[in-house]
Amino acid sequence: MTSATVPRLITSPAVSFEMPQQADLPRLARRGLGWSSALLIGKSALSLATTAILARLLSPGDYGLLAMVATITVLAQAVSDFGLSWATVQREVLERHQIDALFFINCAFGFVLTLLCCLSAPYAATFYHRPELTKIVIAASGTLFLSAVAVQPNALLLRQMKLKELNLCALCALLISAVVTIAMAWLGFGYWALVVQLVLQQAIITAVSFPISGYYPRFPLRLFGVGTLLAFGGYSAAYGLVNYFARNLDNVLIGKFWGATALGYYSRAYFVMTLPGMLVIGLFSGMLIPLLASLRKDPIRMQAAYLRAARLITVLGCSFAVGLAVTAPEVIDFVYGSKWHAVVPILLWLSAASILQPIQNTAQWLYIVAERGCGMFLLGLLVAGSATVAFAVGIRSGPIGVARAYAISNTIICYPVLLMGHRACGLEIKKTVAACAPLLLCALLMGGIVYVSGLAAAAAGMGLHARLFLKIAVGIVSYAACLRQLARSTYSEILDYASL
Repeated sequence: MTSATVPRLITSPAVSFEMPQQADLPRLARRGLGWSSALLIGKSALSLATTAILARLLSPGDYGLLAMVATITVLAQAVSDFGLSWATVQREVLERHQIDALFFINCAFGFVLTLLCCLSAPYAATFYHRPELTKIVIAASGTLFLSAVAVQPNALLLRQMKLKELNLCALCALLISAVVTIAMAWLGFGYWALVVQLVLQQAIITAVSFPISGYYPRFPLRLFGVGTLLAFGGYSAAYGLVNYFARNLDNVLIGKFWGATALGYYSRAYFVMTLPGMLVIGLFSGMLIPLLASLRKDPIRMQAAYLRAARLITVLGCSFAVGLAVTAPEVIDFVYGSKWHAVVPILLWLSAASILQPIQNTAQWLYIVAERGCGMFLLGLLVAGSATVAFAVGIRSGPIGVARAYAISNTIICYPVLLMGHRACGLEIKKTVAACAPLLLCALLMGGIVYVSGLAAAAAGMGLHARLFLKIAVGIVSYAACLRQLARSTYSEILDYASL
């Protein structure tokens, strides 16, 4: 399927929504990877720049209030699409009436979740003993319906591997909302600036998704074939629900027992920690899931495609996480300023937790490709259970204790989680371990070299900013050298991608 034929297929009710032809997959994958890389770097830089400015205009308590709200809105967000986005992406044959039916189901579900979120606002204010949360939760709940409306247009873009359009849309929304938010923060609106950023960014993405995808919904005349999509979506939504507890119970506990300021510090550390995972998810999930789904009938090519992606994920995500761990003091001072130094020890442990997270995340993608919704739900239970135990143990020591316990538990469950995903999709985990282990070793060696260089720079009296740029330079050079010596084939592969 070429890009020129997409609008015709989407507007015709008689034609199935076909995946790209296998002959087109290499071209689409290279194009998607190139555009996604460039645009995601732009999004990450813009997000960091916005955060750096806002951190100097707002207080940790402002961020803590928004993190308290997020414990509610993210719960609803986790299940707001009812898992129907991935049902659309991975289904081999999909017809127009099925898309229309899923669109209206998403809208109805999003409306119900928005209503429930508004009704929960007074209870959230009582739970955290912060009366201002009532209005904040009601205002932020609008993002749930907006995101539900955009589920199917965005899923169609993913299905057709139109990653350039998806990332451009997100970049524009981030830029516009950032300008408005910074202006509001400068004018003294406090935490309301963050609320407006949340709502405005989602509103722009929703508005632009329809013309970009070319999809405009019509009321479905029949519901044939929707049941299996709903079944997969239900399990996917259940996975999202348990994954919510794995990702947000720490915020709830810290906000309840340690207050808004402590949660503000923790949430800022968590934001920086998630950058490697966000980079990998944004770069690879939109490409890898439809690519592997198109190759399900060719297991040899599917294994090869996964291994190529796994190597790149390890190089980008795992090395970035190690780099954050060894540059935490300098990064926090550079991005947030001196009043945020309490974030540093939290970021150190959270970065340790995220070293294996990028490659671990692929387990969920493999379940989606295999259409194993029940297995994905069981995977979510394993992750959520381990996180719950960790948070319960660590909360007595505050945010640092929570981050430390999470790092330990996340490292322990990485291999079992990956093993479950590989078995679901019929892939050999020993090949993945053999491909990724040398790359992970290179990242750890790079981290050690950067740490030693930082000690030498501090002994020489270099300032924090000078040390940061020195560590970045040393990290890039040392990692490239390690790759060239210990993983030459991957080193050559990266050079080939860089020359595209």
